[in-house]
Amino acid sequence: MPKPVNTTLRIAVPLIASLLGLGVVWSVWKVGQPQPTPSAVPSPAVTPDPAPGVTQALTPAEKQPESNDPTSTTAEPDTKPVVPPPSAASSGPLAGLTARQFSGDPLATFDMPIGGLDPKGPMTAQVQFSPHGAGWSTATFAAFFDTIERRSHLVLQSEHVDAASSVLTPMAALAIEVQQADAPVQVVGLVGSSAAPVWRRITGRPGAFEAEVVDGSGEPVLRITRVFSLAATSRIVRVEQAVENLSGRPLTVRWFQIASVDPPSDSGTYGGDKRVVRFGYLLSPERDPSRAAVLTGSHDKARGSIIGERVVETAADGTSFTTFRDWKLWPTPEILDNRIELSWIAYTNRYFGIAVHPLFDPAAGGGRSLRWLGNVDRVVLDGGPGSETLGLRLTSVPLVLGASGTPSARADLTHGVYIGPLEKKLIRSEAILRALHLDRMVVYNFGGPCGFCTFDWLTGLLLSVLRFLHDSIFRDWALSIIFLVVIVRTCLHPLTRWTQIRMGVFGKQMAGIGPKQKQIQERFKDDPAKMQQETAKLWREEGISPAGFLGCLPAFAQTPVWIALSAILFFAVELRHQPAFYGVFQRIQPQGWPTWWFLGDLAEPDSIIHFGRAIVTLPLLGPITSINLLPLLLGIVFYIQQKYLQPPTATQLTPEQEMQAKMMKWMTVFLFPLMMYNAPAGLALYFTVNSTLAIFESKWIRSHMEKHGMLDLDKIKAAREARKRAKSTESGGFMARLQQIAEQQQEAKKRFGQERKKK
Repeated sequence: MPKPVNTTLRIAVPLIASLLGLGVVWSVWKVGQPQPTPSAVPSPAVTPDPAPGVTQALTPAEKQPESNDPTSTTAEPDTKPVVPPPSAASSGPLAGLTARQFSGDPLATFDMPIGGLDPKGPMTAQVQFSPHGAGWSTATFAAFFDTIERRSHLVLQSEHVDAASSVLTPMAALAIEVQQADAPVQVVGLVGSSAAPVWRRITGRPGAFEAEVVDGSGEPVLRITRVFSLAATSRIVRVEQAVENLSGRPLTVRWFQIASVDPPSDSGTYGGDKRVVRFGYLLSPERDPSRAAVLTGSHDKARGSIIGERVVETAADGTSFTTFRDWKLWPTPEILDNRIELSWIAYTNRYFGIAVHPLFDPAAGGGRSLRWLGNVDRVVLDGGPGSETLGLRLTSVPLVLGASGTPSARADLTHGVYIGPLEKKLIRSEAILRALHLDRMVVYNFGGPCGFCTFDWLTGLLLSVLRFLHDSIFRDWALSIIFLVVIVRTCLHPLTRWTQIRMGVFGKQMAGIGPKQKQIQERFKDDPAKMQQETAKLWREEGISPAGFLGCLPAFAQTPVWIALSAILFFAVELRHQPAFYGVFQRIQPQGWPTWWFLGDLAEPDSIIHFGRAIVTLPLLGPITSINLLPLLLGIVFYIQQKYLQPPTATQLTPEQEMQAKMMKWMTVFLFPLMMYNAPAGLALYFTVNSTLAIFESKWIRSHMEKHGMLDLDKIKAAREARKRAKSTESGGFMARLQQIAEQQQEAKKRFGQERKKK
């Protein structure tokens, strides 16, 4: 007699698997989208490029970095400088402070970069400087390129200019705020320009600059030095900068500079914009007396959540203009309340990061905080909707400078800047970065609803296995991915097998009582309570436990593994620009052919036919630059899986079941591969291999169940009755033994009493 069709299992299992896969894809896409932002945010500050001869000054927002906006999170003690008492050397308040303009060719001053661009050389990057604030015009990698053609080096940081000639320059000095005794605060702009330079190179060294602040009579008041250096094989740019008081009176100053600006965006590809501002911080001395544990995660901000909204401002002449208000990222009220101290701040995209951190001797301990740093603000250079450039502005705490010639006349603002890939092993290779736990800015996590189950220890374990397979066995990332999927499925096979058997038995039992259950539903359709009671009675009579449906729950235990594996394949910089199968498709054809790109980069779509440009941009998918093969193969695999797990049934499905089956087919065969169309080839390869192995695994489990009669209702009932009898016998034997023991004890007592009487 043919067995009843297991309709429940054939619908539930593929549906659960499809929903899990869609959850991963939705999380990748959703997290990359801009998030709602508060309507009230601080006002913006960008670096202007003034006309020749114009004295440098900050915008109104820069002159008052501590905004009166109610959303401001700056602590009151940080907003009021501690002014030293008047000195005997003081000869009246300083007035008319400006930055001295230097003569000479500014291009000759700033055309000497540090580092180098030889991919085989000792230098990891090259930094080119800008006359704007002695910042970076570009920071370019030596061994990383834009595409697999390796024609253009990858630029991680670059100077941005908008239509109004406003400039946002990475690592640029913005201004210095000066106050003497009770005199008014003066803000001196340090940006300069090509036409009016305020920075000059010192001692002919590349990357070494100085600026001077003078009073109205031209007498020097402050000297500011900035020295950038990059050692061979290192990825840390040292920024040794200081402010020295040249006047005969004590001063209080505050320093303003730009840190990193927007790294390249991945928003045009699968997954959306993955740029995140991350913070490393220390707990208060009471909570961590060692001051050695650098924590992360709690205060990270996705770029889309802090870009903010445009607001209308009114200029002094009454005209209106649209701008962005500043957004204070550090410290927040929670940070101030808990006395958390900033250790480092990083701005990352999918594969690379740039982080400002302290410089110290790891062997000596301590020094893990940026003690001179007070606030971190988000500023925006407005290039129009969708073309904004975000930067991070650093503001120091008030710094008290003694009079010239005293030991306290100089304030040190030195720090380091890590610029490199998000690779934990590489970051840990430098002692100072290891001591700062800077590798914690490397996060393999899509975020969103699936983020909570992507455990760091799990991603670390899977990535270690993947690296071992590549470095020690295959020397090919595609083969390593395939074999890693085989290993993971093998390890999870006992759980998968138990789940499918449990669900199969439950589905058979439910199919067997289908006619009886339908009669109960028709008989008590007007009395839901009675229907529930009779249904429960039927389940007890047939030996069906409601817990049988929970057999699908262990499948969710596998969810963190597959989500973690997906995140690794998406974020691992090791896969960037790595070809599949030893680059065979690039070796057998000329580079100019459109098929030369096929599987040439596991971090990009497989590109069986590469167009070289975006021919169309579609919602959710982004720009279509190629015809991709793996998503189409994935759809075919899903179709085969559907045909295998859900063949034509001999039983009549309910309308709800038919609708569920149609939705499942639509999602798994069409929607999921469509959403994966622009996915990285490594991720698409993983899904395709995993689904193919799932078909063979399910087929083997089904054959095993049929071979041993696990889905035969008669055998299921017989096994249940046998278990009942065994339990009853076990229970009866146990009670009989207890009774026998009791009787033996009574007999022993009786004999003992008789013996005592005889004595």
